[in-house]
Amino acid sequence: MNERKHNGSLIGLKWLASMILLFAFVAPTHAQVALPNSLTIANHSIQASVTLSDNIAVDITVEFENSIGLHANNIDVQATLLSPTDPSIVDRLPSSLINADNAFPVLVSISPKSDAGFGFEGVAMIELYTTALHYVEGTPLRLFRSHDNGEFEDITMLTASGSFRARGNTGSFSDFIILADMRSLNVVLDEKFNALSNVLATNRHNIKNALLQPIDVAMGSLYTAISLQNYAMALTQVDTLIGLIQPASGNNIPDVWRSAGDIINVKGELLTHLYTLRYSLRTN
Repeated sequence: MNERKHNGSLIGLKWLASMILLFAFVAPTHAQVALPNSLTIANHSIQASVTLSDNIAVDITVEFENSIGLHANNIDVQATLLSPTDPSIVDRLPSSLINADNAFPVLVSISPKSDAGFGFEGVAMIELYTTALHYVEGTPLRLFRSHDNGEFEDITMLTASGSFRARGNTGSFSDFIILADMRSLNVVLDEKFNALSNVLATNRHNIKNALLQPIDVAMGSLYTAISLQNYAMALTQVDTLIGLIQPASGNNIPDVWRSAGDIINVKGELLTHLYTLRYSLRTN
């Protein structure tokens, strides 16, 4: 382990210890569900603010490249304050090294109504902002999502101060949560590459060969780079894949998500995994 990675690990461990000491509190006996204090929908975006207690609130932003049927009556937004050890969190974590933070064990749910005719193209950007957490360099806090009460997965593309904001992307909707991820970089990269590969393998029959062939070449090079821990080469291949998929039209790759749940937004899901993989490679 080089000095940079060793120092990064120490920063993460010190951060986790300080959070436990500074933000320990008696967890609520029952989950507390709250609806937005304010909800604004305009220009292909959603802005919502939810207050869960005197010390815990969250601002939620969702932005779409293009959407249809985006109205307040078509989408349910809520936040739930849970105990960090609540089974609805713990049972959905992919590792014991990932945990909810004592200061912000908040699950945000965004659920478009299935019969409302809502849909969007490409990726949706989601950002959670809270003053209950504070950004420090080397923080292990990440934005995770989960579909239909399934396992949480990291979709982070940015973490920043003010007091703490985490941003990611998604090609579909369900639950979002900020979690502390203490896994090693190699484990995170392997998991993100495998998630990307699974989406491609499951949906390759829906991608036109003219696009699929260069994607396969770049994926092979990306696998080699990650296996060799050549992160500069891996980052180049991720950028190549984004450059191939991002401008592709719906004629070449499925790029629409609908609230009816009848089609898969392949473009949105591939880009979601590529953006978060790029984030991890850039922060190593």
